[in-house]
Amino acid sequence: MKRRDLFVCLALAAACLAVFGQAVRFGFLNFDDNGYVYENPWVRHGFTAGGVIWAFRAIDYFYWQPLTWLSHMLDCQLFGLRPGWHHLVNVVYHTANSVLVFLIFRRLTGTFWRSAAVAGIFALHPLRLESVVWIAERKDVLSAFWFLVMLAAYLWFVQRPSNRRYACVLAAFACGLMSKPMLITTPVLLLLLDYWPLRRRAWGEKLPLAILAALSLAITYVGTARMQAINWAAHVPLPHRAANALVSCVSYLRLAFWPRHLAILYPYRISIPWWQPAACFVLLAAVTFAVIRRRNPQPYLLFGWLWFVIGLAPAIGIVQVGRQAMADRFTYLPLIGLAVMAVWGGADLLREHRTLAAGAAAVMLAACGAASLGHIGTWRDSITVFSNAIAATGQNAAAEHYLAAALDDRGRFAEALPHHAAAVRIEPDYFVAQGAYALALERHGDLAAAVDHFAEALRYFPDYPEAREHLKRDRQALGGTGDPAALHRPL
Repeated sequence: MKRRDLFVCLALAAACLAVFGQAVRFGFLNFDDNGYVYENPWVRHGFTAGGVIWAFRAIDYFYWQPLTWLSHMLDCQLFGLRPGWHHLVNVVYHTANSVLVFLIFRRLTGTFWRSAAVAGIFALHPLRLESVVWIAERKDVLSAFWFLVMLAAYLWFVQRPSNRRYACVLAAFACGLMSKPMLITTPVLLLLLDYWPLRRRAWGEKLPLAILAALSLAITYVGTARMQAINWAAHVPLPHRAANALVSCVSYLRLAFWPRHLAILYPYRISIPWWQPAACFVLLAAVTFAVIRRRNPQPYLLFGWLWFVIGLAPAIGIVQVGRQAMADRFTYLPLIGLAVMAVWGGADLLREHRTLAAGAAAVMLAACGAASLGHIGTWRDSITVFSNAIAATGQNAAAEHYLAAALDDRGRFAEALPHHAAAVRIEPDYFVAQGAYALALERHGDLAAAVDHFAEALRYFPDYPEAREHLKRDRQALGGTGDPAALHRPL
């Protein structure tokens, strides 16, 4: 490695640690960190024979992601349930990913400063915070690590094709899929790399990768269906999901260039005025037309745009999984495409003004680092992260629910009650929030109101044993019948 390459690698590592390293003082969140780590009996006990078997057999717990589970188990084996160390491992993975982005683009394109700038944007952009600072999003940084290792192996294979080198590509890709299935678009992304900057055509060699991606997609669909993660949006018509996808895609563009009002949860858009998806479609179509039909076409523009759009496709919401309209974590790898467009485009525009180009790059990287430093504090704990989500997004039932739960966990019951109420007011069919509000009312001694909300929770989700048991007990305490059949009758 040349001295200046080593200097960039060290600078990237130092920048990542300076910006994200303060996460070692942060705690676990009550949103997914519990299921992934501290309340998961298979994970929290570290490596056990049963836990390793479970990691490879569990397809209905978020995703099929055995390597992610093993990674969390290793953390618990080494560090126990001390969250700072779990955060540090995420930061180390992100640091390695940032260095790999630089080295891979340096080798792909033969450019030094442009590759360094792309890696710097990838490393420091505020949209990275969710993937790096949230312990449960280990799957993002881990799957990206294997993706980038796969890219390095692919370049090695392209340089001198052989079965042994191609086996390394397949192995790294399989590891990535076993970390997070969002990498299913990888065969298409490799075709983009063949277009630019490799300038080659090789469709057939992507077929084994496509087969692995299809298998991962099938396992993911079965698992999320069993978990009922796709049931929440089953009633949302396809045109509405398409409209949300268009608006989300443009929102990602906006946040990439103006990262304000970031949140851990962006509530699903139940009502979208017709003009918004129409305007977003026109904008996206215009950008696509511009990069394809430009008079003096620059292949990096088409590469970057399609990398961004195709990379987002698995999580854009046509098949909706979860309650979010969008999520910053989904941009972890796709943002590389926009960074390539910005850096290569800016460098070409300022080709005759190198000093100005260098200054613009420095300002851009400094702005990314400053914005990340300014926002990272909102991830300190569950109270700060969900308070920020409410401030950033407004009417947010899930954020209200998890903020209330965090306040309850700290014994701040009076502060939590209005947030419980807000969650069910915003989204009455949110049965988990209904049940949590009922428990809070029960704790406050308002059994009559608790009965109403337990009944509402059961109306929206009849298979809710805790709500059924509390409803029966509270009705008895109020002097009503404890007959289970009465639980099905109107109040």
